[in-house]
Amino acid sequence: MSSSSQTSRRCALFALALVPAVMLGGCFRPMLAEPGNGSPGLKNRLAAIAIDPVDDRVGQQVRNRLSFNLTGGAEAPPARYRLVLVTSSSSDSALVDALNATPQIDTVTLTTDYTLLDPATDKILLKAKNFTRKSYNSGLQRFATVRARRDAENDAADVMADQIRLRLATWLADHP
Repeated sequence: MSSSSQTSRRCALFALALVPAVMLGGCFRPMLAEPGNGSPGLKNRLAAIAIDPVDDRVGQQVRNRLSFNLTGGAEAPPARYRLVLVTSSSSDSALVDALNATPQIDTVTLTTDYTLLDPATDKILLKAKNFTRKSYNSGLQRFATVRARRDAENDAADVMADQIRLRLATWLADHP
């Protein structure tokens, strides 16, 4: 084969691959963009989720981070949805020092059950459960281990809030 036929063949294949991308280029719209028809966008619908109070420290961390993620720090509009969070935390030793039988690496597992409700009827719109794990170093210093566990729980709460926000955004995008 000559080099000119290979070049023309490559150009034809490139053009063929480029045609669908050009045709579908106008179909893309970011998920959090405002719709052109004046209806509330996904960003405003996420901000309209009121989160019920929780009882424990880790649950409060998830609630605070999720509340900020949903509203972006702005004032929340009137509630169109209600979110109930139930969070639990557990710790396991993942790696134990064989010489003195002390744990070196522990893992915090954060579990959150959440339910999205219609506040007018208390009808369940979405019910889901998420898990998050975070490892931390533990050693012989008791207070350092307590602080490391708390930091790991806070980090896991941050990840959990992101996961819940993403799941809520996906559900709200599918159910206008």
